[in-house]
Amino acid sequence: MLTCYVFMLLNVVNIVLTGLMGLFNITILGATQMRFSLFMIMIFLITEIIVMYFFITTGKSIKQAIESGLGKEMLWDREKILKMKLFPHLMLTIMLFSIWFILWGAVDNNHQFAVLHKPLFYLAFIHHSWTLIIKNRSFQEQINIISELKQVEVN
Repeated sequence: MLTCYVFMLLNVVNIVLTGLMGLFNITILGATQMRFSLFMIMIFLITEIIVMYFFITTGKSIKQAIESGLGKEMLWDREKILKMKLFPHLMLTIMLFSIWFILWGAVDNNHQFAVLHKPLFYLAFIHHSWTLIIKNRSFQEQINIISELKQVEVN
């Protein structure tokens, strides 16, 4: 979970730097905004995959614990609700930033869709900010669900 938070912080820094590079037409360590965006999108995708992996694997462990009698079925219902709230936002954020990155080709080739590039970045950034709040709440709920599982009594 701490790894997820470290990557999420790195993500925010990269996204903000990419946005500032576009606004002020600056370079970072000699990298143009397009080149830095390649780095940003790779770190972004890795981060989102790590977050999804965390929830998928802990969810699987919670389900196995419930099946072995360590918790009530309502905990699994809470887990499913948590994932139904989190995963659509994660996928939408991934889609928005991926489309934004793909539109670099339109910008590079002066295509008519290039006008969508900048507004899509702002939309993706705003949605990602909202998703960070949802992720944090989801991490808290996941920990709450795990803490409500019973401890195995050894005889």
